[in-house]
Amino acid sequence: MNDQTPLNQATRTVPLSALHLSPLNPRQDHDADDIAALAKSLEINGIMQNLNVLENSEGLGVVAGGRRLRALELLTKDGTALENGALIDFDAIPIHVTTDETMARSWAGAEGATQRPLHPAEEIRAYAAMADQGNTPELIAAAFGQTRTHVMRRLKLASLSPSSIDALRRNLISLDVAQVLTLVGAPDRQQDALMLATDRNFNASQLRRQLMEGNVPSDDRRVIFIGLVLYLAEGGTLDEDLFSDQSRLHNADLIDTLFKAKLTKKAEDLQASAGVARVIPIFESYVGYQHFDGMQQLYRDPVDLPEADQARYDRLMEKGGDEIFSEAELAEIDALEERMLGDFDANEYAEATLFINVEHKGTIEVSRPYMERENRNAAGAGDSASPVAPKPPVTQTGIADLRIIQRAAFQTEMLKHPELALDLLAFQLSHDIYSYSGPFNVTVSDQNTPPGSVDNVHLDARLKSGINDLGGDVEAAFQTFQDMGKKHRNTVLSQALVRTMNAPFGSQINLALMTKLGVSPRSIWTPSADNFFKACRAELLDSIWRKLVIQDGEDDSEMQRFGNLKKGEKTKELEALFNDASTQEALLLTRDQIAAIDAWLPDEIAGDAA
Repeated sequence: MNDQTPLNQATRTVPLSALHLSPLNPRQDHDADDIAALAKSLEINGIMQNLNVLENSEGLGVVAGGRRLRALELLTKDGTALENGALIDFDAIPIHVTTDETMARSWAGAEGATQRPLHPAEEIRAYAAMADQGNTPELIAAAFGQTRTHVMRRLKLASLSPSSIDALRRNLISLDVAQVLTLVGAPDRQQDALMLATDRNFNASQLRRQLMEGNVPSDDRRVIFIGLVLYLAEGGTLDEDLFSDQSRLHNADLIDTLFKAKLTKKAEDLQASAGVARVIPIFESYVGYQHFDGMQQLYRDPVDLPEADQARYDRLMEKGGDEIFSEAELAEIDALEERMLGDFDANEYAEATLFINVEHKGTIEVSRPYMERENRNAAGAGDSASPVAPKPPVTQTGIADLRIIQRAAFQTEMLKHPELALDLLAFQLSHDIYSYSGPFNVTVSDQNTPPGSVDNVHLDARLKSGINDLGGDVEAAFQTFQDMGKKHRNTVLSQALVRTMNAPFGSQINLALMTKLGVSPRSIWTPSADNFFKACRAELLDSIWRKLVIQDGEDDSEMQRFGNLKKGEKTKELEALFNDASTQEALLLTRDQIAAIDAWLPDEIAGDAA
């Protein structure tokens, strides 16, 4: 048995050059930035703790204190310690030494196991005490081996009331809650907020929402658009949050005034540069039918590229199958396709109206050009033209059906990913996400209303509500459910969650996920007269036929024939085009045209499809 009495231990000083890192030291590798920070701390504070050393035939090996050894070596290399810091005698480094290897091993294991980081409340008080003595955040960071950002955040917490810091030290509130309390300036309001956390168990998210009432968050689309610099320059005030990217802006009326003024100025500038008759600023986050009611969208007249450019475009398209385009090639394709789109009619464009709005991320969106129907009729047909009723190309009922179909396609795909559905639910429930913009409508109201017509819409039976009658014995019914096992439970849960999923057009995360999963509404839906075309205006039916049937260079006879049909006849022919192979064959359609028909989606949901 080894003798581990104090007789085998001693304290003395030795030159730094006599020390080396012992193989017994569990920390053989050290982060360079960590060592540099510790060296700065030693430079300011000096050596406050002896190094533990094993003395044997190999010399003096540091078994506990390896980081301090490396930091001291760095100081001697840089030569900075004696210039402006604590006096360190590198020829007299204090060590605690033993010749007993068992004792040395005990030291090596005990140092890392017994070190306890400072409690956040202790950090706050320690940093505040140093700051009160005139130390800068940089010096405090160096003394404690922390980053300046970490110190600044702790000093921000030092502004809390003593009762708030005490609640943090007693673990009555979390660090996240303490950070939210810094948003409250008045002591009485801070005490009220503290009571919400301690007495009513408000978490950080709930408390933040309570305190944000009546204020505007800095990630509001209007704030992003006008910018904090302008807001502050105009006299606005805010509470800056060092702990998140979101601050509280106090002057909601000022934000609204600045937002409207800036967007109006953008509209005026765009009108001057775009060459249109009007640019109307829309202060909502989207442009809806109510804004362009009575108007008709203008379309470009497609043009053929010159022979050399068309040949170049064809070569690029042939490459796309197995090879990856370079950025230059992608830019070239975009430029060629932009030219192929052609131009608007100059006279119509000069009379056109653009709408400009700021979407939810704070960026400007400019609409396609629109023109008053009466003006366009006058421009295209003279005084003899009769005014056309101002109606959108697809009825609101038709658009609603398309959104339902789109959602059902997404839900059908999600049925294949039950674990993903559970992950999404956990994510939404653990974050401050509203039900209308998150992955799920967590009020658990099923989102499985069928469209107005289910013709050619193949809805998965599992999308129907799975509510069973409990019967008279609730306990027995629950036991029966439990006996079915985890797999059944997970199936029921995932199907119920999928039924609550919001439509992708209204949920940013669902839209991104739909794109990632490659979901298209066409996976469950094929357009027919009953489920879509009857909801379309005649001019849109003509546009669909022209796009899918008429090839470049063809004469207008087929288009004239279709255009002269009654609306009911047009819907039937379009239904046959999408659903009848013999019709496609009779029209002599190419494989590319048939593929385009199979992939076609209405504009109202095409942008949301994968």
